[in-house]
Formats: sequence, structure tokens, C-alpha cells
Amino acid sequence: MINIFKMDFHRFKTNKMIYLLLLLFFAFQIFGIYMLKKYEEPGGNGGMLISTMNESQFIQVIMAQTPSWMLVYIAVFSVYFYMSEYSCGFYKNYIAMKNARMYSVLSKILITGLFTLCMFIVMFVADMIGRSLFFDHAALGDGGYLAKLLIGQFFLHWAFSIVILCISIISKSLIASIVVGFLLSLNVFGMVISAFESLVGQVNLSSFLLVNTIVSPRDFHHINDLMHIAGVAIVFLLLFSFIAVRYKIKEDLG
Repeated sequence: MINIFKMDFHRFKTNKMIYLLLLLFFAFQIFGIYMLKKYEEPGGNGGMLISTMNESQFIQVIMAQTPSWMLVYIAVFSVYFYMSEYSCGFYKNYIAMKNARMYSVLSKILITGLFTLCMFIVMFVADMIGRSLFFDHAALGDGGYLAKLLIGQFFLHWAFSIVILCISIISKSLIASIVVGFLLSLNVFGMVISAFESLVGQVNLSSFLLVNTIVSPRDFHHINDLMHIAGVAIVFLLLFSFIAVRYKIKEDLG
């Protein structure tokens, strides 16, 4: 497991594509804040102006927008990192090792978590710089609330990266995985199910969907919201990790 993770981590830290994705995300996050300032309108949280929001409020407003560009970047990375190894056949160098298939998937789950963490760090830094430059206001707000928000969203986004990794492992197709990842980032499936629920009535299963949970503003002081986020993140993280590992173990690698 450790040796496989070391190989994946080496690929991660030496791959220029990762740094390009992070740089692009940083640049577009700054540009997005500039555009928000230029065309500022009252956002969520009781119709507050975005320029007066603290970081917690600002993050929730940004994440409620669709498509979620953070999810798009995470999807692109998750597909690229897996398929770059699969398409070149590099996995055949170690796949004969005992439990190598399981360890290979677990290693990539850790790497997608590392990339997700990098995305959150870049987002936070870009928010601070962008809000300071264009809003002249970069208040953090309640530190405890912000920490719960970032931790909760990190695990939700990590779970999303594992869903995309699982899709990549099963489909073995770069294009198909990217398309599905983009559709999920647009929350197409969540909107369809929500529309169906509005017709049926008295059903609210869509609130337990992963992307719906990510884009829906929550009160992180409220225990029910915290439990909901933790429950959704844990279920999706464990379920799709299990599916990915089981499929890889039984996969005919040719």
C-alpha cells in the first residue's frame, strides 16, 4: 500500500497538469470575484450585498451557483489521474503484487482527497486576495463556523471525487467519465429528481443527493444540518469507495 501510494504521490507532485488546474482555478476565482463586484446584486443570507459578507457567507453563495466550477475541476482531475495510468498500462508494473488492486484504488482515493484539499486552500487564498482587492472587505467571521463549513464541504467534495473515480474505473472511458462528471457538476440529476418530487409531493429524497447537499446553503450552527452533511458525506464516501475497490478486484485487466 505504501509503495503504491508513493508512486501515485510522485505522479501527483511531478505532474504539470495538476499545477495548471490549480493555477487556472485560482485565476478564474479571482476573475469571478471581480465580476461579482462589477455586477453586484444582493445575494443570499437575507438579501445581503456580497461585498458585505464574511468568508463563510461568501463561500456558501459561491458554492450555491451552478455549475460548480470546483466540482468541474475535481472531476477533471479525478478522471485524468486515473485514466493517465490506465491508458498507458503502467498499472501492470505492480498489479501482480498481493492486494495491489485494492491498494491501488485506496491510494487514488487518498490522492483525490489531497487534490481536493489543495483546491480548498487555493479557493480560500483566492477569496482573501480577491475580496481584499475588489471589495476592500475580507472578514472571516466566526472562526468556528468557518472551520465547520470548510471541513463539511471538504468531505462532501472528496466524496464527489470518489464518485467520479468510481465512474472512471467502471467506464474505462475518458470522455464518458468527463461528460458524466460535468453533468453531475451541473446538478442535472438533482434538478430532475427535485422536479419529479414537486409533482409527486411529500417526498424529499433529493435533499440526500451529494451534489444537492453541496450546493444547498446550510446553517453550520444547527446540529441537524451538521448531521445531514456528515451523513451524506460518509455514505457516499464509503459506498463508492467500496464499489470502486470491489469492481477493481474483479476487473479483467486484459
